[in-house]
Amino acid sequence: MNMLKKKPSASPSPRSGRAGLKDIAALAGVSVGSVSSVLNNRHLERRITHETAQAIRKAAARLGYLPNIGARKLRGGGSAKNSLFLALVTSFEAPIPLINHFILALRREVEASTLAQADCTCSVMIEMFSAGHLREMPGLTTGDHFNAAIILNTVAEDDLFLARTPLPFPAVLVNRAVPGCTSVIEPDTCGSRPAEVFAGTRRSRHAVLHGSPLTQITQSRVANFLRRSAELTGTPAVEVVAEQLSEAAGYEAMKSYLKTYEKPTGRSGRSQRCDSLYAVSDALAMGAYRAIREHGLSIPDDIAVIGVGDYQMSPFFDPPLSCIGVSHAELAELASRQLIRALTSPGAAPATIRASLIETLRASTGHD
Repeated sequence: MNMLKKKPSASPSPRSGRAGLKDIAALAGVSVGSVSSVLNNRHLERRITHETAQAIRKAAARLGYLPNIGARKLRGGGSAKNSLFLALVTSFEAPIPLINHFILALRREVEASTLAQADCTCSVMIEMFSAGHLREMPGLTTGDHFNAAIILNTVAEDDLFLARTPLPFPAVLVNRAVPGCTSVIEPDTCGSRPAEVFAGTRRSRHAVLHGSPLTQITQSRVANFLRRSAELTGTPAVEVVAEQLSEAAGYEAMKSYLKTYEKPTGRSGRSQRCDSLYAVSDALAMGAYRAIREHGLSIPDDIAVIGVGDYQMSPFFDPPLSCIGVSHAELAELASRQLIRALTSPGAAPATIRASLIETLRASTGHD
């Protein structure tokens, strides 16, 4: 059933301050009921056409519509008024230091924006989900819980959900690219550059240590490392796969890999142990350090190690860990800036922002 369409308004003219459902209805030329159904992702059950739904979403974006969560809280007995609720949406597997960067950056960007001068109170909350189950988060598709969000640490199932489901609020994705969404991501060279560093120090037996399942960004790191390593050495690098991204998982995976080289093999034809290891997270690198030492091997003499710099303690590894990646502080700043831009400049087209590559070579690769 198609909803009866009205003649669209020539130009948006919200009554005051924030746009409401009536403003969107006037701009899109539809009923307020249709607007409510679409913004609550109930348009399919109400049999609203795809074209009408798209027109409503475009009108809402043009007007910078945000659900009035404060009013909903008032109706429920709360006391919030003219408030914005900003969320960091992340999986339970996210490292706490990473989340801290985003909290601080978001607070700074809010204080520096026009929101701070307006009659508006901004609250920052953390919403967490189990990896692969983002779709089950309450309020995500209805906008009942927050007005805007930075979303990070999703896996493939979550990215597919985001690609298929329009969110009723501004959102910025971190280290994953989804069509139609604003993203802040690291450059592809995060994966290829470690292979070049190893080759530059005359190491030719490369290995990469990663967890399972791979996120979009860790998949990119692994794929680019394998490609560049093969180009430089002429042989494929070894993949050492951990069950998770934790220190313990990195230790167990590296320990299992190294055990295959405990006994002399003579001329059996088995390939030699790796002389260089790229860990796609510093947690995995820390676990690998212990396994390497327990096997009587030295870093970097026997095995050089490179991480990505997602631990602030990387300089305090023994030996200090070489890292090639992006600054989490910069990721947080860029993502927060894009989110505030979406709130203060409605209608802006989605953008993909790349953070800068940072290369910090330390003793784990033989550098001073």
